[in-house]
Amino acid sequence: MKLILVVLCCVLQTIAGKHISSEPILFPPQSSLTRIVGGVDAEDGAAPFQCSLQLNETHFCGCAIISDKWVVTAAHCVVGETAENLEVYVGSNDWKIGGTSYRVAEIIVHEELSSFFANDIAVIRVQGSITLNDKVQTIEYSSEEVPDGAVLQLTGWGRLQAGGVTPQHLQIIKLNAVQTEKCREIYSSSAPVHDSHICTLNKVGEGACNGDSGGPLVYNNKLVGIVSWGAPCAIGKPDVFAKVAFLFNWIKNNTVSN
Repeated sequence: MKLILVVLCCVLQTIAGKHISSEPILFPPQSSLTRIVGGVDAEDGAAPFQCSLQLNETHFCGCAIISDKWVVTAAHCVVGETAENLEVYVGSNDWKIGGTSYRVAEIIVHEELSSFFANDIAVIRVQGSITLNDKVQTIEYSSEEVPDGAVLQLTGWGRLQAGGVTPQHLQIIKLNAVQTEKCREIYSSSAPVHDSHICTLNKVGEGACNGDSGGPLVYNNKLVGIVSWGAPCAIGKPDVFAKVAFLFNWIKNNTVSN
């Protein structure tokens, strides 16, 4: 099979006894510390649910606050990581200054995470409780499908372009939803798009990039997607996200009961 995508990571991971190849990850945490392509600086309070996963006080993936104890992110961000090494940073558009960090108590990765990242989702429980205020808020996660062509909001600290500069300030961009079947057709045999995925597609020069992994895609003020993979960066192919509607019950069962 001829891949038209850039392979950036080729480490084998094991989850629940299954070997998971991280080869198809195109927005890997190892290449983060940069920003969304074609976005602008987010205004203060534009995304109070946005959080940063950090290792040694350094951002490597995005996340979203869904309760005072839980955040949600991409599974590929935390595969192989241990809770004691990670922190969740909230409350600031600057991933270095002005926010609050919480140690991680527990990481739960979807047990059916597969090669090419079907079910690319994980939930993280913080130690204690996140203090909510005007700059730190939860976001409701949605069980509803997103209509084709809907205008969605993405926020994150991902690259300006492949190999681009590194901002500290949160970026924001509007992206257009694209039907799963059209997304499959565009990627064809080069990369499988699963039912657990939702896609967006803007013009060349607008989209997600390395470092945006795990970040929130929002529609009507509800969480509908988590940045998973794509063809870096903003080259005219869809960005692919974990579909929250498809994974709604898994999120609920692994957070409400805990």
